[in-house]
Amino acid sequence: MSGHGKKLESHGAVLIVTMGTTQSEGRAVVQKCMKKMQAAYPKAEVTYAFTSEGVRLSLGEQGEQVPGPLGALSALIEKGHSQIVVQPLFLTSGALYHELYPVIKALNELAGAHGVLKFKGILISTPLVMSAEDYEETAKVLSSLYSSGKDEAVVLVMPTSEGGADPSLCQLQMTLDDITKTGKICIGTIDGYPDYAKVKSRLSHIGAKKVRLVPMAVVPGIHAWIQISGEANKDSWQKALERDGFTVTVDSVGLGEYDQILDLYVKRLQARAASHSFLK
Repeated sequence: MSGHGKKLESHGAVLIVTMGTTQSEGRAVVQKCMKKMQAAYPKAEVTYAFTSEGVRLSLGEQGEQVPGPLGALSALIEKGHSQIVVQPLFLTSGALYHELYPVIKALNELAGAHGVLKFKGILISTPLVMSAEDYEETAKVLSSLYSSGKDEAVVLVMPTSEGGADPSLCQLQMTLDDITKTGKICIGTIDGYPDYAKVKSRLSHIGAKKVRLVPMAVVPGIHAWIQISGEANKDSWQKALERDGFTVTVDSVGLGEYDQILDLYVKRLQARAASHSFLK
């Protein structure tokens, strides 16, 4: 606030939420996403929060304080923002997504004209895929980004589970198959379904000899690269595929480094904000 009793002139706020990362490439993705959302809502305040306590503690040891979702939302309310939209950078509506609900619900119960906190409320936007339309447009973007050669397949590997995301990944896989007609873009997970055995079976079925591994994460952290292609990790997917006779290359960028993917999140944000006439 500026001046005695003078409220902030608020046009709303956007809170980007991701698991977080200490890597510069991942941090650059968050900044790029912030710029896109700021361009969509130039009068709003755009900031971010990390859900991973481990990442926040590691950054704190380096002298950088990044809040969790509750801390970030509390700070925005304290500043005087009357309406806030939370935009998670998650792929699916798994457990990580739903863990945000109790925090937002508790704060919303304190809102309103007669509430303890004098603000309009907090909206939570959707992840990358939730509706049938989301799956269709996401699959179209993925198929445009990841073309493959005659005997090559692209494997999108989700390195960190979002908790209960397996059905969503299977639906996205089926939508990709409908669009590509080749089955050459495969989805796999490190600790979920479809697992390595399922991916290997698919690769054999389609006759792939070369495999291009892609981290299926908007903001991949160091563990993503270790699990997918780490030199010291004998169980990485790259080493496992090479042992099984495939020629393997690894993409050096995550999904969030592509404008087309981040633009989908901006679209999710705009749809949610418009649904309640927020951020005007």
